Amino acid sequence: MVLTMQNRLDQRNTWRNLLIWISALGGGFLLSFLGFGLLWSGISWAIQMVLALLFFTAVSYGLSRWSHGAILPEVLLVIGALPLGLLMMQFRDTNGSHLLPVLVVLSWLLGIAAGYFWGKWSRGAQTGVSQDNASA
Repeated sequence: MVLTMQNRLDQRNTWRNLLIWISALGGGFLLSFLGFGLLWSGISWAIQMVLALLFFTAVSYGLSRWSHGAILPEVLLVIGALPLGLLMMQFRDTNGSHLLPVLVVLSWLLGIAAGYFWGKWSRGAQTGVSQDNASA
């Protein structure tokens, strides 16, 4: 069976997209599992939120760069984190409130959004620099 160059390129892009999607789902679940572990370890809420924000921003930035700014991997990252995020929001803090667990999960979402827009911005800046270099 002889594959044309376009068919090979399409097949390579399909496998690449599939790998990105699986990485997004798995990354979301693993990061939410890490967040759940931080909850059980007894680390203060502020540190949990900062760590979650940093980790989710880093993974979301990587996915955004890898997928050339596509939104679907970020949605899959949210879907991967959703089961444990919903479970985590059912817990209460020491005052009997659900506010702090909800804020931790919202910091996950904020990190995903920040990483996505940071990745789109850096790709745009990189494209602008390469166009400037080409015209010079």
